[in-house]
Amino acid sequence: MVEVELKFQIPAARRNALLKALDPKKSQQIQLQAKYYDTEDRLLSKNGVALRQRLEGTRWVQTLKAAGKSHIERFEHNHDLGELEQTPELDLSIYSNAPEAQALLNNALGGQLQQLKLQFETDITRTLRVIDYENTAIEVALDVGAIRTSDAEQDIHEVEFELKSGSIEQLLAFSFEWVKKYHLWLDVRSKAESGNLLATGQKVSPAVVSKEFQLSKKDHASKALAQLVAQQMQHLLPNIAAISAQVADKAHIEQAQQALNHLHLSLLLFKDWHSGVSDKWAHQLEAFKKQFEHLQHLQHMQSTLAAFLQNPTTAENLSRDILYAQEKLGNLVKSTQNVHHYLELLIFSLTEDTKRTQDLRNAAQATLQQQYKTLQEQMNQTEVHDFEQLDQLASRIQELKFSFPILTSIYDVKNLQKYSKALNDAQLAATEYQTLASSAVYIQQTELEASDWFVLGWLTAKQEVYAQRLLEATEQFLVSRKLIK
Repeated sequence: MVEVELKFQIPAARRNALLKALDPKKSQQIQLQAKYYDTEDRLLSKNGVALRQRLEGTRWVQTLKAAGKSHIERFEHNHDLGELEQTPELDLSIYSNAPEAQALLNNALGGQLQQLKLQFETDITRTLRVIDYENTAIEVALDVGAIRTSDAEQDIHEVEFELKSGSIEQLLAFSFEWVKKYHLWLDVRSKAESGNLLATGQKVSPAVVSKEFQLSKKDHASKALAQLVAQQMQHLLPNIAAISAQVADKAHIEQAQQALNHLHLSLLLFKDWHSGVSDKWAHQLEAFKKQFEHLQHLQHMQSTLAAFLQNPTTAENLSRDILYAQEKLGNLVKSTQNVHHYLELLIFSLTEDTKRTQDLRNAAQATLQQQYKTLQEQMNQTEVHDFEQLDQLASRIQELKFSFPILTSIYDVKNLQKYSKALNDAQLAATEYQTLASSAVYIQQTELEASDWFVLGWLTAKQEVYAQRLLEATEQFLVSRKLIK
């Protein structure tokens, strides 16, 4: 079966208030003691699968879980082992009559079914209540306890909302009410993931990277956009969770920034494909991703320019600005506004559009031609010393660089290779130009000593060089491309 569930972390200051909201008189409390199994080299974990046996009150239940098509859905197979006096042995024979579960195990383990061993345990007190909300039954489960290995332990304090009956849209609407009231932040990391990290002595899973997206010619444009956003949310949310939990490394931040950029461009450029796209989403995403870009620019400046700054105060200011940007970003990723936005995008990615059934090829071609037109118009009004227009031109190039491989995936790739190369050259020039421009703006806004003014002069000179390269590369692309029929 497919389970639909959302999990949130609770700020310490709001935990008692949330417990009271569940109302002990209307809630059920149950002890959950679980044992999680995997191979020594974590084959189940690497394949997004978890296998556990859990004592639920007085009954043992064996559960197999696997990742679903989105972070809100997952496969779950439960088998009641009954009331037993002793901890049961792991029983894989129960999946012989469950083809989907058996296939998941076989794909993950191959021939190593007998190599499964206990890896970690959880001991949870669950406060449980089913709440009716707009004709939707939602199970609210507050979990408090710990994950344990033979030599380590990690506290758990989180709340889960599971859809028992009704609509996903109402589950998300209900979740947001609790997000606002208790300042919850969305956490797509499972107990199994946390347990595996604890067992292997790690604090965070590797950053999730983007996957190539290809349009399916059989789909309507609206379905294609929903699937694209769903894939981008799969990219974004695990990295956001790592940042929110303050365990992220540089790769998590970079990948979250890339995912936000892709989401922003998808909703900006393909908004006419789906009637459910809100005009505010692209603006919200643009403002959010700029915080990531700001931190990235500051760190890039520190690694490339700090050695040239003669005045210690200027370098100190740069370091202080980086710390402030990191702190601000840590707060933003789990802010109520952004958690709400994640939920809205999840709803969108799972919602079918019955109002628009535009042919995908026509939609892709119309979007691409509009981008070509916009780029040509911007090119016509851009001069090498007009930094504002150059920035607009660079943005148009970045947009086309993102959309081009997606929109042209329904065409013959061989005919597009030379256009891709010309576009790539323009995009590289655009990226370097934008980086130099941001650095120059920052330096201009900083109180510099005379000894550091040469840095600004150097940046300006480099900016003009890449401005010329941007213009030349864009012109080359526009000359070389042909209309795609």
